[in-house]
Amino acid sequence: YDRPVKGRKINWMKAGILESHKILTVSPNYAQELVSGPEKGVELDNILRKKCIKGIVNGMDVQEWNPMTDKYTSVKYNATTVMSAKPLIKEALQAEVGLPVDKNIPIIGFIGRLEEQKGSDILAAAIPQFIGENIQLIVLGTGKKVMEKQLDDLETQYPL
Repeated sequence: YDRPVKGRKINWMKAGILESHKILTVSPNYAQELVSGPEKGVELDNILRKKCIKGIVNGMDVQEWNPMTDKYTSVKYNATTVMSAKPLIKEALQAEVGLPVDKNIPIIGFIGRLEEQKGSDILAAAIPQFIGENIQLIVLGTGKKVMEKQLDDLETQYPL
């Protein structure tokens, strides 16, 4: 067989993009980011600009996660009852995750992928500054192993 020309390689991602009818990303912002330049588009931005790229909005199924029918919470609420339900939901959350139940302690929550793009590195760097403050912190997510370890280490370093 003929050996490929030195320096030329097949780019299967480019081939897939060129052959696709539509390209979807995880959000409209990410779609814009991909076509913004070679760094963000991994040098495929010029190809992506020529195709129909669209970001779909991340979100939740509002029927499945309806607070009036949600099977995962014992406190049901709607737009008119949310303020009276909020303290009860907070207490249930504190108990569920093993934190002291205290209506006066603010909770900081993070739910997301553990990677720089989502800001979990900023959160991890800020946690030592929270220590000594009267707050509770709940983090839910997986991602880069180094960030998971960093958060595990912080939990060990600063137990309840």
